Amino acid sequence: MEQLQAVVENRTGFCLDPRTKLLLMAVVATAEFLYSHTAFMIAVAMIPFVLLLTNRQYKTATVFFCLFAAGLFVQAIQNSVQFPMIVNMLVVLLVGLVLRLFPAFVMGAYIIKSTTASECITALGRMHIGRQITIPLSVLFRFIPTMQEESAAIKDAMRMREVQFGTKKFWQNPAALIEYRFIPLMISVVKIGDDLSAAALTRGLDNPVRRTNITKVGFTGWDLLAVLIAGTALLSTYFFSPW
Repeated sequence: MEQLQAVVENRTGFCLDPRTKLLLMAVVATAEFLYSHTAFMIAVAMIPFVLLLTNRQYKTATVFFCLFAAGLFVQAIQNSVQFPMIVNMLVVLLVGLVLRLFPAFVMGAYIIKSTTASECITALGRMHIGRQITIPLSVLFRFIPTMQEESAAIKDAMRMREVQFGTKKFWQNPAALIEYRFIPLMISVVKIGDDLSAAALTRGLDNPVRRTNITKVGFTGWDLLAVLIAGTALLSTYFFSPW
């Protein structure tokens, strides 16, 4: 008689509890609008940047670092360089978007990439959060990676048909790029959402009975260390930063 054995993935190294990630997300999203000093904004941006590096999301971390550094540079020279009114409005809008909103967006990208759906459901269950929030979040954590896979598959199909920016077919019919790229993606998005919602219900996520879970979720020394370092950096730059 065959025996079934559950295999639990034990993560090693730096790994934060999902509740700690949500706390840091709330801190980053709130702190960016509290204070405008450069040192404080850098301290806030360093939280998602370091977390991206620990999760080996080097490409995202590099793009975020370059954009944030460019935003700080433009903000520093904005008063010394005279731009036309419309250009100045666009510069202020883009700099504000990068410096104020991007850290929270990048923190969200880190959470989605580093947290599995099972870990999210388990952590939210321990926080006694209702299923009206748990089920949509569980679908979201599966939706974004699946959509990225569909987008990559559509891109490969376009490459095979030579429908890309700069190719001969593109210059003959530029609208084909939208037709072959976005229309299949929108159809896939609708189908993915329906399939994942049905899968969540099939797994019994809407069952009012308390569910068991073999996923190991809990606070460790890494969580305490991350909160202490982030809190110390923010408080020191908030109260004692000269610039």
